[in-house]
Parts: sequence; structure tokens; C-alpha cells
Amino acid sequence: METLGNILLIIVSICTFLSYFPQIIKCLKTKKGEDLSIWSWVLWVVSSLAYTLYAILCQDTVMLIVETSLELLFCVIILICAIVFRKKKNVKIEREA
Repeated sequence: METLGNILLIIVSICTFLSYFPQIIKCLKTKKGEDLSIWSWVLWVVSSLAYTLYAILCQDTVMLIVETSLELLFCVIILICAIVFRKKKNVKIEREA
């Protein structure tokens, strides 16, 4: 049963990577963040942080800690991109006005 749990955790880790990575790449390539909901990503960061803390404090599974930490990192990167690129767009608009 432990092997099945490890296989499922690997699948979750791969899906997590595949789901966040394209958004990060798109955000960095286009330098646009206005299509992203900042409040949604704030909630994702809080959720991922709580899950990571749970994995560290309540579980003894290195793979779970790695997976949740990566998820948290990806969420933070996307949130930072959304905030930074919105501010840059707002500064550009203000300079043109």
C-alpha cells in the first residue's frame, strides 16, 4: 500500500509541475499580469503554505514535503509575476498620460 501511495504522490507532483509551469513561462514571456487574479493567487499561496507546513509538521514523507514546497514556490512565482507586471503596466500608463 505504501508503494501505491508513493506512485500517487509522484503523479500529483508531476501534475502540479505541469499545471503551474506553463503559466509561469507565459507570464515571463509576455510580461503581462492583468489576466491573473491576484486574490486568487494569494489564496493559492496561503493554501500551499498551509499544506507545506502540514507536510513538514505532521508527515514524515520527504516526497510530500518536496511536492508541497514546489507547489508553494510555483504559486509564489506566479503571484509575484502578476503583481510586478501589473505595477509596470500601471507605471507605463501613468507616464503616457
